[in-house]
Amino acid sequence: MDRTEITAYLRQVPDLIEEALHGMSNDKLRRRPSPDEWSALEVCCHLRDYAQEEGVRVRRLVEEDGPALETYDQEAWARDRNYHGDDPARVRTALRAFWGGLAYQLEGLADQQWQRGGTHPERGAITVRSRADRQVAHAHAHLEQLRAIRDQM
Repeated sequence: MDRTEITAYLRQVPDLIEEALHGMSNDKLRRRPSPDEWSALEVCCHLRDYAQEEGVRVRRLVEEDGPALETYDQEAWARDRNYHGDDPARVRTALRAFWGGLAYQLEGLADQQWQRGGTHPERGAITVRSRADRQVAHAHAHLEQLRAIRDQM
């Protein structure tokens, strides 16, 4: 994907989430496929927090020289931020804000800024471009997960 396609896809993620959740009640959004899997709502909360964190990471890659990015414990975030108890309407609003903001942030970067780099403890050397590619893949994987959850209901 080129830059334009990446940002267009990222901007579209909230709409794709809405399509994947179509027809699911709040009870179904909270229902876990199994005790050790996230519900659709919890996946949405994860996607919300992921987009917010990626915005911070992109900013650091652009503004700092070779930053070392930190990892986070997504299971701890799910517990500590009470993903299961969050308000679905509020989460949907935040998804639009953070994914739209991430696309907006990337759209405003110059070509050389897409090449700015740093390190990630699990992925090694990274660039803004490689993070953008990862954002697309990450969203796509979770959209498939949401569709699978919906189809199981």
